[in-house]
Amino acid sequence: MRTRLAARQPRRRGKSSAYAPVISCEHGSRHEWDCDLAVFLTVPVSMRWVRWAVTSEIEYITNEAEVGLPPLQSSRRTVWNYYRIEFLPHGYPGRRTGDVLYAHPIYGPYVIADYIAQYRRTKDDVFLEAAKHVTDAAVEQMTPVGDGLAFLYSQDKTAVSSRSHTFYSGLTQARYVECLKNLVQLPDTERFQEPLSRVLKSLLVPAEEGGVARYTDDGGLIIEEYPSLAPDCTLNGWTTATVILRDYARLTGDELGWEIFRKSVRGLERLIPIYDVPELANSRYRLTGVASIQVAAKGADLEVVDCEVEMPGSGTFSAKDVRDPAGEALKSGPRHVADGNAEALVLSLSRLTWPTPNTVHLTIRASEPGEVMLGIGDGEYSPMSKDLPVSSFRELATVPVEAGENRVSVAIPWNDAELVSYPTGFGKALAGRQFNQYHWIHVDTLGKIVEETGSDILAYYREKWMRYPEKWPEMPQYQDERITLERFDPKRHK
Repeated sequence: MRTRLAARQPRRRGKSSAYAPVISCEHGSRHEWDCDLAVFLTVPVSMRWVRWAVTSEIEYITNEAEVGLPPLQSSRRTVWNYYRIEFLPHGYPGRRTGDVLYAHPIYGPYVIADYIAQYRRTKDDVFLEAAKHVTDAAVEQMTPVGDGLAFLYSQDKTAVSSRSHTFYSGLTQARYVECLKNLVQLPDTERFQEPLSRVLKSLLVPAEEGGVARYTDDGGLIIEEYPSLAPDCTLNGWTTATVILRDYARLTGDELGWEIFRKSVRGLERLIPIYDVPELANSRYRLTGVASIQVAAKGADLEVVDCEVEMPGSGTFSAKDVRDPAGEALKSGPRHVADGNAEALVLSLSRLTWPTPNTVHLTIRASEPGEVMLGIGDGEYSPMSKDLPVSSFRELATVPVEAGENRVSVAIPWNDAELVSYPTGFGKALAGRQFNQYHWIHVDTLGKIVEETGSDILAYYREKWMRYPEKWPEMPQYQDERITLERFDPKRHK
């Protein structure tokens, strides 16, 4: 017997409403359930075929109905389509990789926030129950980390990150602080207070211990969106998390929330100047970036057998194998460079050390005495690229080598590596056009932080960066027909 669910007109109970699903069996018998979503969600997913629409005007974004959830807001259709959102059978949102639908850690907060907003607007309990259901599904998938709780990114369970190692994101954790903070203000949500407290504590687990916290030399906090043993320092994730901490501390008065916020502001004040790119009227997306280091052989055949990057103040990191924090320059094994030829090693450098340079250490075997010339990839900013497009190489040093194994080191002056820490680009495809979202996120979030703190240095860069886009129409670097220079507006760009 096949069982199918359809939805009826909601029945009003005071100021709220609940949907009354009807079980319709293939042989014609009907069983009516006068219930709300919380009860309905106990029905096995395999039995559900539900439409929460009560009029023909209600639109679904994806497969909400199939998993027993009410519609997401159609006004955000452009954003939902960009994320390619789709719900797993247990009601948690995800995205497909190939033919497999994986849970996406940061999609939970997006959906929970949407249902909370609809509940506040309509006072319809169906949206509150949906928010609680998705939150329960999220918490069930979280993992203890130190004193905290985190939704991990991993290739076996989420498979939505290009990174092969398991980690969690400071931005995703902050988004859970945001939605849980709002959810616990609503009726019958006390059970989410403990996960909220533990998710907040996850922001203090050191990156060296698998967490997201890194510190500046003056005790400021860096909240890593993409943590690794080597520093990353993605700015939009850090500033967004800081604003969320401000909102959380304002609402709750929680001293731990204020403490984390103040430490994060101190870190931003320490590092914000090195994110500035005045020659391009832009801000840097993150402080760590990809560099191409050229190894050219002269007078001998060479074999590069090891590679490390020294980032003063942070450590010396391997750039040899898959998952190494400074890159995967030798992931396929040693690199052979015949006499008269050259090879490029792709590795990571961090501007966090500025003005002190990073140093690249190579272990090179030579067939006989000769020389190795080291260079760095150079090129021009491209608004559609995430990393510097290399068009030529600039010589850094020429070093003699002896037959056998040699240790060769070269410091990378920042004058030769200005665009390794790459400025924000126009890679966000929204409503069929390419926009720069991240520079505006930097501007907006700094403005909110300045509103709370009055920080002079953050106010200076916020105002400076807010004026930068006015220069883009006159700058040759931004004359690209593929990009839209104006700011994305979901009401205008549909």
